[in-house]
Amino acid sequence: MKEGVLVTVKSAQRVLEVLEYFAATRDPATVAEVSRQLAFPQSSTSMLLSSLETLGYLTYDADDRTFRPTVRVMLLGSWIQDELFGEGSLVSALDALRRSTGQTVMVGLRQGIHVRSIIALRGTRADALPVRTGTLAAVCLSSMGKVLLSRESDAMILRIARHANAVDPVSRNRVHPQSLLEQIRVSEARGWAESHEFPSPGHCSIAAALPVIPRQPLLALCIGSSTAIMHRERQALVTALTHACENFAQMTQRAASE
Repeated sequence: MKEGVLVTVKSAQRVLEVLEYFAATRDPATVAEVSRQLAFPQSSTSMLLSSLETLGYLTYDADDRTFRPTVRVMLLGSWIQDELFGEGSLVSALDALRRSTGQTVMVGLRQGIHVRSIIALRGTRADALPVRTGTLAAVCLSSMGKVLLSRESDAMILRIARHANAVDPVSRNRVHPQSLLEQIRVSEARGWAESHEFPSPGHCSIAAALPVIPRQPLLALCIGSSTAIMHRERQALVTALTHACENFAQMTQRAASE
């Protein structure tokens, strides 16, 4: 780079400008509004916002055709907040759960027939579930997916299951729609869901819904472990999971009252 000359990649710059625009306005926006305010071509703006939605950084409201950031955007720099100002954020709470259980902790949101992990903290144990932030999982098979589907009607759950079966080329990822519906309703009644031998052989997970955050998609909290650990410590892990969700509820209530 020549001295005094600043060079940026246009696509990277535009992503950051979009996020900074939302930070400044704190309001949802249409493609046309973002395009006009940032002087981007409308076609490029549409593709950019759609890509950010696919990655879980934005959520789209089809009713008014607006986009707004998700919690995943907040998580990008939350570790800096912890480092500078001490604990008290979502990430520090998740890390506390990870350290207390030794297991992998994840937060996910539903994207069609998938669940995207918007944050994943690998457990401290050698046999911890290996998952990376941003990973996609089948909504009908994952514990987080079952939690997130529980807010849907029976008819919608069956429709989603049939669609997932139709588009997934891997036969072992297909589910029996009626059986899935029964699993989801059982999970809803007890307050948490589970998956077995998923997302990989020898691992399983449990999940519960996080408190509803205004203007955000529903999120699920998950603890993943080896199958052996889950069988041996299941009740303790369920207790840790439900207590964590209760703590998050208190955090959101305090934030709303401030």
